[in-house]
Amino acid sequence: MPFEISVNLEYMFHEAGERLEDRMAAAAAAGFRKVEMFTTANRDVASLKVALAAFGCTLVSTVTDPRIQLVMEAQHETFREMFAKAAAEAAELGAAQVVVPSGSAVPYMKRPVQLAIVASAIGSVVPVAEEHGITILLEPVNTRKDHPGVLFGMTEDAVAVIEQVNSPSVKLLYDVYHSVTEGEDPAVILPQVAKHVAHVQVADNPGRGEPGSGTIDWPAVLALLTQTGYAGPIGAEFTPTGPDTVAALAYLRGLCA
Repeated sequence: MPFEISVNLEYMFHEAGERLEDRMAAAAAAGFRKVEMFTTANRDVASLKVALAAFGCTLVSTVTDPRIQLVMEAQHETFREMFAKAAAEAAELGAAQVVVPSGSAVPYMKRPVQLAIVASAIGSVVPVAEEHGITILLEPVNTRKDHPGVLFGMTEDAVAVIEQVNSPSVKLLYDVYHSVTEGEDPAVILPQVAKHVAHVQVADNPGRGEPGSGTIDWPAVLALLTQTGYAGPIGAEFTPTGPDTVAALAYLRGLCA
C-alpha cells in the first residue's frame, strides 16, 4: 500500500535556512505536506501556526524535552508542567501526537522498578493528553551509538510502560533505525508490537542517512508495515548524505508511492 511521507524539519531542508518556517516552505514546494519537529519550547508558536496554514502543511508530532529523567520522581512535577505546555502548544499547531522520551536510566534500580516509575509519570499526564486530543508517543532509541544510557533502549522497554499505563492515549513510536541499531530484527519485533504502534520513523543503518544509503532492506520493511496493518505516515527522520534534501528523499518517496 502507498504511504505518505512526513519530513522532520530539524534534520532536513537545511538548504532553505535555519527557520523551520522556511524549511516548511521548501518541503511544501517539493510536495511534502506532513512535517515533524522537536520541542515547541522557545519557538514562535504563532509564526509556526501561520506557516502551517500558509503552506498547507499538517504537523504530525512534537517532542517534549528529552533531558527530563522520568525515573526520578522528584522530576515528575516539572515533567507534568512541561507536558501540559507541550500538549497545549501541539494542539494549537494541530499536531495530534507528542513524543515523550524516557530520559536516562539509573544504575542503582532494577529495570522493572524504573519502568514502573516512568509508567506512573506517563499515567499522570494522560488526562491532559485527553483534554487536548493528543496521543502520547513513547519512543525507544538506541543506546549503542546515539543515546547511551537512555532507559527506553529496546522496544520492549517502551511497550512495558504502554501496557502498564493501559490507555488508548499512550502508543508506540517505532523507529526502524533505532531498532536495527540496537540489534533488533523488525521482522520479529513489529508483529509483536503492531497493536501499539501509532507512528513509524525511518533512517538507514549505518550512518542514519536516507533510506538507500545503508544496508536496511526498505522494500521488505514497507511490506512488513503493510502486513502488520500500519497505515500512517512514514516519518523521515534522517540526516541527508548530500546537500539536496529532495534528492535524498527520492528513493523513499518512490517506494512509498
